[in-house]
Amino acid sequence: MAVDGFSVLDDYLRHWLDTVPAPGLALSITDHNVTRHTASLGYSDATSGRPVFDDTTFQIGSIGKSMTALALMQLVEAGRLDLNAPLSTHLPWFAPTSRYGPIALKHVMSHTAGLPSGSDFTPASRYAAYALRDVEAAWEPGERFHYSNTGYKMLGWLLEDVARAPYGVIISRRVLQPLDMNATDAVVTHPTRHRMATGHVPLHDDRPYRTGDTLIPATWMQYDAGDGSPAATAGDMARYARMWLNGGRSPIRAIVSSSSFDRMISPVIRMSRGDAYENDYGYGFGIISHVADGHNFIGHGGSTVGFQAIMLIDRNGGLGVTLLCNGNGVDTYAPARYALQVAAAARDGGTIPEPPNIPDPQRAEDAHRYAGTYVDAASGECLLVTAHGDTLHANRAGSSDDSLTAGAVLQHIGGNSFCVPSDAFDPFPLRFHPASDGDSAMTEVYHGSTVYLREGSAPLDAGESHPGDWAALVGHYRSHAPYVSNFRVILRRGHLYIAWPNGGEERITPRLADGRVSGWFTVGAPGEPSAEQVRFDPIVGGKALRVRWTGGGDFYRVG
Repeated sequence: MAVDGFSVLDDYLRHWLDTVPAPGLALSITDHNVTRHTASLGYSDATSGRPVFDDTTFQIGSIGKSMTALALMQLVEAGRLDLNAPLSTHLPWFAPTSRYGPIALKHVMSHTAGLPSGSDFTPASRYAAYALRDVEAAWEPGERFHYSNTGYKMLGWLLEDVARAPYGVIISRRVLQPLDMNATDAVVTHPTRHRMATGHVPLHDDRPYRTGDTLIPATWMQYDAGDGSPAATAGDMARYARMWLNGGRSPIRAIVSSSSFDRMISPVIRMSRGDAYENDYGYGFGIISHVADGHNFIGHGGSTVGFQAIMLIDRNGGLGVTLLCNGNGVDTYAPARYALQVAAAARDGGTIPEPPNIPDPQRAEDAHRYAGTYVDAASGECLLVTAHGDTLHANRAGSSDDSLTAGAVLQHIGGNSFCVPSDAFDPFPLRFHPASDGDSAMTEVYHGSTVYLREGSAPLDAGESHPGDWAALVGHYRSHAPYVSNFRVILRRGHLYIAWPNGGEERITPRLADGRVSGWFTVGAPGEPSAEQVRFDPIVGGKALRVRWTGGGDFYRVG
């Protein structure tokens, strides 16, 4: 009996959906001419049990940047915008401090302008864009990649000023209507909320998600900015993917010229700074390109509060897929790639490939590398990590305790980082570090500011002295911004770090001005130019009460 490839795909997606922090999904697959498959699985609202229907809309997030870029390229073709002219030609108020050359439209469209990423600290996208005039360009425009949502907010403002219409009207007229995307809303509004899936986020917003954690409805907000405000059905997204498969053309006419299309999908800059190109990602104008397994892919991901999406186009295979989820922190790339492989086999009469393994967060590859007893020299506390097959268990005990036993099962969250489903270890993950990439065993474990050293090992870092007033900066900071609601600042071995809720960390270092400490800190790798800057003030009672983030608003101490 012949195997129905799309049934295999749907079964895989159901299983995959059970393992991620999202209750529902919608998927569409298209070739150059027709939609080949759609799927609506799970719940659009977990509380009520309302299922996902074919006409359920999902926020597509930053996939909308490609729509903003399409509309901008149309205006470039009409001679109303110039990709190479300083952006201040069109937006006279845009005058950030800079010791470099002018920032042009092409730099903002390709995320090479050196502008901060932004955090949606205000519901008014125009003010967030205007606040860019208070930042300083971090490098020569065009030299480096740094993703900036705020930059695309400014491009939405530019569209409105040049086209003399609201952003949503512009996108509807120039992109959605020519593609018959009649079920798509160019902007998120209250009147269309009833058609949209409910976004979901983890109950606890200050720590990594653990499989099985409670999901709650995400914060609702209207949104109409150029960095990603549309909400679409999977069926409409198939029409949008076909446009990208067909070189920028709808069934009736070209959305952009072939030369504009080629310029949009051609990488302006590599998104990572590695030497290898294979599997590397390049950013064009609102669209990402990469090569994998001999195939050229274009597309974009998207994330809003409570939603995750991906559009992936296989230019060699002539197929496109869109996957929409109503949850955050979902890795959509692997299921999207598998959907394309199934569709290719179904179309060409090939063997349906086996589904990819769905990551088991409780499985640790080479678990024995992590096992051992690690000691915090400052307190004498021991951390015992044991391997049981391919799972890891962790427990704490005092140095005088001779009966250390296996504790909670660790869940893998990425790289060599694991979270522990125990309140005793929250909110930080365990971050393991080997002495070098080739070492078989881990040497240290970081848990927030605490460093555990494997018994018998030499420390990886002797640490550095730090200014005494840095202790005032350590703490937990929050804002009402829905995207970046909180972070912690920790001090470890003489260095300051921002510890993000997802388990990641970024070093912050004092920023020098004319050879002197300026009061600002740069966020990112030491010695690297950074578009992100933070400042702590005021200091009251030995504690900083606020963190000021350039282009990202203010965060306030809560602990």
